Amino acid sequence: MTQGPGSNLIPLTKLTLGEILSGSLNSLRRMPKTLLGIGLFSGFIVGIATVMASALFVRNGESLELPQIPNPSSTLNQEQLEELLTALGPTLRIAVVTTLVLFVVQTISAGMFTHIIGNAIIGKKINAAQSWTKTKPQLGRIIVVSLISFLFPILAIVAGSSIGVALTGISNLLVFVGLGIGLVGGIYVWISLYVIVPTLVLEDTTLKGALKRSFYLAKGNILRIFGIGIMGIITSQAISIVVSTPFALFAQTGADQDPTTSSVFMSTMGSVIGYTFMLPFVATFTTLLYTDLRIRKENLATDLNKEANQ
Repeated sequence: MTQGPGSNLIPLTKLTLGEILSGSLNSLRRMPKTLLGIGLFSGFIVGIATVMASALFVRNGESLELPQIPNPSSTLNQEQLEELLTALGPTLRIAVVTTLVLFVVQTISAGMFTHIIGNAIIGKKINAAQSWTKTKPQLGRIIVVSLISFLFPILAIVAGSSIGVALTGISNLLVFVGLGIGLVGGIYVWISLYVIVPTLVLEDTTLKGALKRSFYLAKGNILRIFGIGIMGIITSQAISIVVSTPFALFAQTGADQDPTTSSVFMSTMGSVIGYTFMLPFVATFTTLLYTDLRIRKENLATDLNKEANQ
């Protein structure tokens, strides 16, 4: 680990939303080669998977052209509904493949980004190879906690909804009560697990330890994490849209001429560039929020200042 140039990435004190956002954006500017390099490679993997899946379906004689959406005011009969689902089938299957590949790629890259940002916070710099060396022994645990953070909120919603359905014999209104309980429970679990990945990566703890620590750090900060988390999602999507829009416009132009080549290529390139910027931003944002929570609950700033001055 070598000392990086310039000052620390963020003030080593309690952070505001603005400081978390600016720190996340500044990280891309200060470490473009490392962060955007990993992001580009990750996006390229997802793009290749999407193109290969699309080519496979086309080779098997399936059309990727989206069907015309029926008028919402009209009533669909059974035959029309089956035709619509059949036409959407290839596109949906490609979306599933892309989602699975994206999950794996994002999980691996998140571990690497977290190590990079964890060092940048105290003014130190590591490269992609060093971050991979640190991430590799943790990879299995990172994948598991990422699955947990995705599945547990869904399970909470399903559990609440199931309770409502089970009580329909008493009153139909209890279905909505159960759904409401499920939604609240799902949001609570999502918030409580929001920083589970940086918790595991930077503290190098066990699965159980990461779960307990994430819930502990979130306790008493539920509304703060919820508000900041929503802003992080909105900002990351905005960044992805901005950088990929030129490619989407070219893809739309190419679709009128040769939809099977230029439009697909430009659309894929837009997705790759979007992931290039979005993935490091999301990981950095989450790591900075984790750091802020530890500063607020455990006075981590003292330890960070000591490490920064070493």
